[in-house]
Amino acid sequence: MSDKGVIVADEVSVTVALLRAARVAAQAADEALAADDVTADHYLALDTLIDRPGATMAELRDRTRIPAPTLTRVVDRLVSIAAVYREVDADDRRRVRVHPSTRGRQLHARLSAAIRDVERDWLAELSDARSADLVRSLVALGRTDI
Repeated sequence: MSDKGVIVADEVSVTVALLRAARVAAQAADEALAADDVTADHYLALDTLIDRPGATMAELRDRTRIPAPTLTRVVDRLVSIAAVYREVDADDRRRVRVHPSTRGRQLHARLSAAIRDVERDWLAELSDARSADLVRSLVALGRTDI
């Protein structure tokens, strides 16, 4: 720990290192997804809905950490390309649930393959064990159920 109270490794703040890595990853993802005219935020929302079909906008926001106004635009775009559809909650008409469509599931499969290629290239410098440790650490740090 540095004298500023910031955790450092080789004099680089963990936060700075994570932010830089996240930007590199997001840029690589955006480039890989550009052929389908979607961004990393679109993929993140769709990926979440594949795992949690019928999530409310609030649940989707909590899981993706995409700010609400941006998330609305992201879901609007996914609706416009028929990747997802909205449905009024049967028990509470004030809530809207979002579901992936068949087309959205197909798009997700194609996008996931592109993302896997990016990940493979990005992690090529690490051993399999270090890659697995990195993924476990990032999952723990990014938990949304705390």
